[in-house]
Amino acid sequence: MEGGAPGRAATGFAPPFHMIHGMTDATLSADTCPGCGVHYPPWTGPTHAYIGATAACWATYTALNAGGEPDPELIRRSVVARPVTASGKEDPGIAANMFVDAYAAQHHGIEERRAIQSVAIHLIVLHGVFARGKKPAEAMWIRVRVLRNRGGAFHWLTPPPMGEALSVRHLFPGGGVVEVASRADYVRSVYETWGRLHGAQIDEWYERFVLSD
Repeated sequence: MEGGAPGRAATGFAPPFHMIHGMTDATLSADTCPGCGVHYPPWTGPTHAYIGATAACWATYTALNAGGEPDPELIRRSVVARPVTASGKEDPGIAANMFVDAYAAQHHGIEERRAIQSVAIHLIVLHGVFARGKKPAEAMWIRVRVLRNRGGAFHWLTPPPMGEALSVRHLFPGGGVVEVASRADYVRSVYETWGRLHGAQIDEWYERFVLSD
């Protein structure tokens, strides 16, 4: 996934994400991110071609993923969908190796080939660590194994209810956050919401695309 430069708060609104295709510096986000349910201020900036995040949410994530901090306005003027329990305990391995998997799976986009493939691959990585005992440092190995045979083998999975999992906004206080989450909390929360719905299917894909030769 590629990021872009931080945007700025804007007045007015844009069409919903499903009407926005590709990444553009002129994208204006709607208020509520369709992936995580966080209510952000209207924001100009890039979005991703198939990861279903508004410009504001994408700006928050890409800043964090690059080792920086989001624009303070994004935090000050955003509100989470609902309070979600978090431990606040960090796991550096999960934080470093699986943050991208959680974000891409949570922000599932629409039912089209690239989004379906992206969600499936990232969920398989999460499953390998949380359900199959792989170490977080093996996340890239799992991705490479899956990508050998991805083809058209995956299908759309109905996403969990929006706002059920932690979001990247839960990493900061305020905005309805009761317990500030760690990145590891976030990654695990996203996997658990998907796993409750589709654990058997994800495990089948893991067997087929990771373990088989």
